[in-house]
Amino acid sequence: MTTTDEWLSAASEIDLADPLLYTGERPERIWRTLRSAGEPLRAGGDPGYWVMTRYEDVAAVYRNGSLFSSEKGMQLGLDRSAAEAAAEAAAGRMLIVTDDPRHAEIRRAIGAAFTPKMLRRLEDRTTAVAHRLVAGAATGETIDFVEEVAARLPATVICELIGVPDADRDHVTETTQAAFGGATGDPTATQVAAHAELFDYCDHLVTLKRREPADDVATALANATVEGTPMSQEVAVLNCHGLISGGNETTRHASSTTALTLLTAPDQWDLLRAGQVGPDDAAEELLRFSSPANHVLRVATRDQRIGSVTVSAGEYVTLWLGSANHDEDVFDAPDRLRFSRHPNRHVTFGLGSHFCLGAFLARMELRALVRALAEMGVTIEPRGVPHRLASNFLRGYTSMPLALIRR
Repeated sequence: MTTTDEWLSAASEIDLADPLLYTGERPERIWRTLRSAGEPLRAGGDPGYWVMTRYEDVAAVYRNGSLFSSEKGMQLGLDRSAAEAAAEAAAGRMLIVTDDPRHAEIRRAIGAAFTPKMLRRLEDRTTAVAHRLVAGAATGETIDFVEEVAARLPATVICELIGVPDADRDHVTETTQAAFGGATGDPTATQVAAHAELFDYCDHLVTLKRREPADDVATALANATVEGTPMSQEVAVLNCHGLISGGNETTRHASSTTALTLLTAPDQWDLLRAGQVGPDDAAEELLRFSSPANHVLRVATRDQRIGSVTVSAGEYVTLWLGSANHDEDVFDAPDRLRFSRHPNRHVTFGLGSHFCLGAFLARMELRALVRALAEMGVTIEPRGVPHRLASNFLRGYTSMPLALIRR
């Protein structure tokens, strides 16, 4: 019989950066074992990195943003020299790879667009899009839920957020789906070309909004000032593309996981359809349970203690969000989907100064999707084998054949 120490030793030798590790269900068992060590663990490789799997340790890093830099890149598994060069080129310009105080300035400039009027418009638009997509898919015929619903919802709503003109929306939605469909750490030529096209479009859109301002994020970027200086075209374009990226990935993968999760937890689905739990609570639990972001990467800016270990300046630190969201020291029965869970202090969107700027949007979209499914009394039937995304950075599905049957 394998002892706990032997299994912990074996688990600590597993390459967490391997994208294929996340195409099955193995990570949950590995994370559970790594948490049992009671302290951060050091992974080998060149370079090595610290592995934070416990909620307490992940939260400690997030809440001390000044001690852990985001400017060296966001994920494992990439060529480090190339990743750091790319991050360096965007550091101080793109929100997710910028540290305070400049990070706060860029965040404030983007956040200025989120007026009460815009939020009301987004809420109405999101609700309408979710109902249209579910109604269109609920024919009883086999569909790919990822392509027909999960990918289309965020791509459509992000157009509203950044202010894409009506005439361009089909094109931007299609390009966005090409850019993010099946994304892995090793993007295809089609994805690279689509991202390049999105950058070109963002450049066009920011230029347009300088001439024709409106109530949208692209206008806010076009007219923003950072540290007293007008935001450059390059910075505005980088952050416009960053919003498209962030606005698509979390909701896309959380939504795709939602359909399969509801199949495997029919008791929770029944409670939702009966109105015994609300879509807000259901969305929060689905975000915790699915944890669409696997990990984020940070670099220590100086020597410091995290739990019982010393992290030295310059060392890489990885925060495993899916593991933290299933930490039994924080969440009762963490491997059970429970829509009535309170409190639900998941870290799907991070914590502290780098708390995801688009969290409200992802919540809005997932809430609208759950509400549409429940209000239409949809029954979900599997019609084939779903395929998980091969990525250490994101957790979701590239395809999911099923049928939506409207009651």
